[in-house]
Amino acid sequence: MSVVPGATGRSCPQGTHLALTRSQIPTLNVVMSTLKTPDAEEIADLAAVAAAEAGLGGFPWSIRLRGGPDEAITRKAGEYGLTGRSEQPFMVLPLQDAPTLPPKTGQVRVRALSGDEYNDFAEVLAAGFGAPAVIISSLYTPAVLDAQGITAYVAEANGVDVAAGLGVVVEGHLGVINVATTPQHRRRGHARVMIERILRDGRASGAHTAYLHATAETVGLFESLGFRTAETWTSLTGT
Repeated sequence: MSVVPGATGRSCPQGTHLALTRSQIPTLNVVMSTLKTPDAEEIADLAAVAAAEAGLGGFPWSIRLRGGPDEAITRKAGEYGLTGRSEQPFMVLPLQDAPTLPPKTGQVRVRALSGDEYNDFAEVLAAGFGAPAVIISSLYTPAVLDAQGITAYVAEANGVDVAAGLGVVVEGHLGVINVATTPQHRRRGHARVMIERILRDGRASGAHTAYLHATAETVGLFESLGFRTAETWTSLTGT
């Protein structure tokens, strides 16, 4: 959080965290519990902080939980208009089980980016997610992309940037984050080639386990790479 301009965070004793980037992406302004049994009081306390900050800053926010919310958390989320609900498989892969094929050659080339290429990264990721590039570039600044443990990637096919994603290594764990392919280049295996590169680089840097949050549409891709669903997380957002 310290390298994201304007970002703030807070943690509570029972595993509840507040992370606010102040972007227009609700999942990046979040009250999150890392415990399977969330502490409803801590969530209520941090939700009040998030709602107040969001009211001043004009940004959306969300609550994210391991498993599903109980009645108290659902009621508290509803008080703030967070009545939308979605579930994301949380998938893991021991990197010793990751694909060991050599890097593919041919029409797809994957390159790791430096911080001064942040606009290139933002344009591809924004196209993949259907979001304004300025939102992405304001979050993934040069300082963020050059931070220790963070690597941004772009996949290029026939001279055109077609997919983007991040690898984040912390204490032996590799997070595969924000993988997206531009709409006109989907279902051609470009993201898969990029993810294979992220996994190889993560293993080379000393990571032993990869993890990610998938969607219903991407579970099959990640399963084909060896990932398995460990549990399901729930996001509560505004509608």
